[in-house]
Amino acid sequence: MLNKLKTTFKHTFIYSLGNISSKLIGFILLPLYTNFLSTGEYGTLAILEITSTIFVTIFSLSLSTTMVRWCSDEKSKYRIKSIVFTTLVSSFIIVIFLNLILFPFSKSFSTLFFNSAHYTSYFQILIVSASFEILNLIALNLIRFKEKPKLYISLSIIKILTVLSFNIYFIKYLNLGIKGVLLSILIGNVLFTILTIPTLLKNIVWHFYFNELKEMLKYGFPLIFSTMSMMLLTMGDRYIIKHFLDYSSVGIYSLGYKIASVLNVFIIQSFQTGFLPIAYKNFDKPDAQRFFSKTLTYYTLILVITGLSISLFSEEIITLFSKNVEYNIAYTIVPFISLAFIFKGIQYVFSLGLHFVKKTKYNAIIVLLAALINLALNFILIPQMGIYGAAIATVFSWFIMTIAFYKYSNRLYKVKYEIKKLIILLGTGIALYCISLLFFNFNFTLKVALKLGLLVLFPFILFLFRFYEKIELERLKEFRDKLLRRL
Repeated sequence: MLNKLKTTFKHTFIYSLGNISSKLIGFILLPLYTNFLSTGEYGTLAILEITSTIFVTIFSLSLSTTMVRWCSDEKSKYRIKSIVFTTLVSSFIIVIFLNLILFPFSKSFSTLFFNSAHYTSYFQILIVSASFEILNLIALNLIRFKEKPKLYISLSIIKILTVLSFNIYFIKYLNLGIKGVLLSILIGNVLFTILTIPTLLKNIVWHFYFNELKEMLKYGFPLIFSTMSMMLLTMGDRYIIKHFLDYSSVGIYSLGYKIASVLNVFIIQSFQTGFLPIAYKNFDKPDAQRFFSKTLTYYTLILVITGLSISLFSEEIITLFSKNVEYNIAYTIVPFISLAFIFKGIQYVFSLGLHFVKKTKYNAIIVLLAALINLALNFILIPQMGIYGAAIATVFSWFIMTIAFYKYSNRLYKVKYEIKKLIILLGTGIALYCISLLFFNFNFTLKVALKLGLLVLFPFILFLFRFYEKIELERLKEFRDKLLRRL
């Protein structure tokens, strides 16, 4: 059990290096964006990025995710390579279809979103970039399935440095603004596709499975709706903010969301990337129940500590990276979105049971209902509370979805999760953040020192609630003694 947990978190850590590098681009470029882009332009960029994500979600048909599920059941290397080839060819056909359908409507998209044809070329770049991103999903998931995190990191870092370099060149020196950002992403995606060609060629045989593709589409089709609903849940609020408020409000909200999404990229996406292949290989093992239960507990511990850290120091982070004072208010959004991301991380583990028993239609239903609740709350709360209404709607929707996944997934794949410990973790994190609000009028040095003190208190408060098991305390003591000896 301990070895499995170590492997899980080892892979999560390694994959997180690639995701951390990706997130560093956002932080490194924050001064560039806030100096060269107004809050309104930053809001426009956010809308374009979300639209690109929606294109990728719809037209990828969840084939890359389905490929991993199908390959995990296969013992024959030939069949695995045939499934990869089938997925790759199908995705390539979809990409051609995507361009034939959407490219002629670039001007219409520009007029629809921005009441102007000025952004037509922006949408053309976005569509081509999304096409390469769909193809890249095949290679990324193949690398994950093969459990080659070092290759994953290497490719990610090369892409990141490319995007970063071209961003700086296009925005600072050519003054291309938003268009420069989109061009940089396109170049990064094209380079990634070229670099992964050898990996793909090594892992395919030229054998197309029509029957397998039919079954894969049947499995993956409900995932399209669940993924699209997830997009509405996580990104739809930006469109509604634009409708009721303005692009400046979208920009401020998006910056706060970006700071909080450090939790999503560093922890959640890294965990999902590293854990999914491991989960598929262990769900039918004798010790699977305890493995998934303890994994969720430790995972939530990391989520809460990270989310609390980001929330406590969000004001200082934004002040440091943003030179435009109009962006500063964005820090007030961070705690809400951080809490929502914690629920997102927890519900992902709950939802895996439905994947194990191949009942993905329930995923689609639950996420769709949560998305509809989120949209309804946004339309009600944003006119009354502005961007804070969107933040509250996000937290409530993720909470509802977490409860629903726990209830329905656990009926089909029973796991006795440590719910009491999860509540202790969430309650402690929220309480410590609320205490930090008392430091609002303190000077900078004292405020930072007191916030650090709250973080240090966190594990000791858990001890008072008897959070740790005896074996966990023994392991902590061994680690402490080993560290002291080395020192």
